[in-house]
Amino acid sequence: MAERPRSHRRWHRLCARAAIILLASLLHFQQAARDQRLHPDEALFLTFARGAAVQGDWLLPGALDKPPLSIYFSAVSMAAIAVTADEGGVLQLGARQGEFAGRLPNALLALLLAALLMRLAQRLYQREAAALIAGLMAAVSPFTLAYGGSAFTDISALFWLVAALALMLEARFARAGLALGLALCCKQQALFLLPLLLALLMLLRARKGDWLRFALAAGGIGSALLLWDAARPETSIFLLAAAHNAPAQLLTPPAAWLPRLGQWLEFGAWLLGPPLATAGIVALGIFAGRGSPSAAGNRREWALGRLFLLCGVIYLLAHTVFSFNLYDRYLLPLLPLLSIPLAGQLARSTRLQPSALGALMLLLGLGGSLTTPLPIGGGGQARPGIVDLAAQLNSKPVATVIYDPWLGWELGYYLGPWHDKRRVYYPDAAALAAGALALKEAGERYFVAPLAQPHAAWLRALAAAGFAISPEYRRAGLALYRLAPPPG
Repeated sequence: MAERPRSHRRWHRLCARAAIILLASLLHFQQAARDQRLHPDEALFLTFARGAAVQGDWLLPGALDKPPLSIYFSAVSMAAIAVTADEGGVLQLGARQGEFAGRLPNALLALLLAALLMRLAQRLYQREAAALIAGLMAAVSPFTLAYGGSAFTDISALFWLVAALALMLEARFARAGLALGLALCCKQQALFLLPLLLALLMLLRARKGDWLRFALAAGGIGSALLLWDAARPETSIFLLAAAHNAPAQLLTPPAAWLPRLGQWLEFGAWLLGPPLATAGIVALGIFAGRGSPSAAGNRREWALGRLFLLCGVIYLLAHTVFSFNLYDRYLLPLLPLLSIPLAGQLARSTRLQPSALGALMLLLGLGGSLTTPLPIGGGGQARPGIVDLAAQLNSKPVATVIYDPWLGWELGYYLGPWHDKRRVYYPDAAALAAGALALKEAGERYFVAPLAQPHAAWLRALAAAGFAISPEYRRAGLALYRLAPPPG
């Protein structure tokens, strides 16, 4: 008779966790299937992924500044569910099908991220309520929804980082090192959480052999990444990343610290839900966590929870003081650093009922998580009319010249993998006019521009050079002009 209640508890625990994963799957697949065109950076990553899936370019040739693993996930997904062959046996990939297939791996990893956070919280606090609260935070977080259903590399890197933390707490040091290496193969910023992993090694009193296993596993994956980078004929991804992200100065001026911190906090207010929900959950965690570690009954839990929070504060301050770009996705590593200690505090408190707290968090979180579009994630930079513009350009003759100062990777992706147009970039209007005049051919030429960009000066420069300009397309924030070269 004693086994019956235990089996019931196990069944209830499994059902509760399955419900959270089901909730996360509904939210994330809704995001992955949304009718939204690619952000410019998504277009960049999926262009490389499409090159691998359709054209076999698995070394990802071109100006790439990110490691390959997340792009490979998208490429495999494209090859598995979206690539088709035409009558001549040539592989094809539709732009819309490529969007969904390229975003699908991150949607799946976001689901597994919720499961991993439950595992991490359970391992750290030995309380089922802590696991459920942590999983619920991940399921309804606007950050995981915005980037889970996307082609950015951040969710895949975060997944492997959380896996490394969970494996570290389970004393599986070699596997933790392997997971850290895989996170680095998704995004270089994974190294920011290396200090936390090293601190956990010390707190767990790991032996020399454990340190060695962790280092060898992480170093082995890192070495493989360096070999892959060396095998590519292009500039190293690390050198190119340094060139793209090198600020004028390493440290921001002290006068800019408060504005930058304010901007990060404005982004971070959406970490667990809409700003009021995030503030309310944090306040509940502070209220529930009052008391000493002895009163809580477990100094190890208290120390590890404070370590997570301390690393989160250091991470936020480092991004304030150093001249990192102000991209909201850079705050994704704060999700486990904040949600895990909060889940432990809320579950440990005798002042709050976990079931009531979970229902409250669900209502608060869903209120903002289902906001469309989310105020984070870069969805506002997508151009809904670019598919029609690409179709208009694809109807032009072979080798049509397209002068494209702004659309770049976006237009290249939507033109398709086998387009026969010549896209040309010039940095300013004077260079465009001079280059267009120097091109001695009579074929059709076009100039494309977003209407929001100040492109009138570019048109004036072309007109001054003798080009006849005819507006041909103006729709959904995009414009297309036909250019007739001057006689002779």
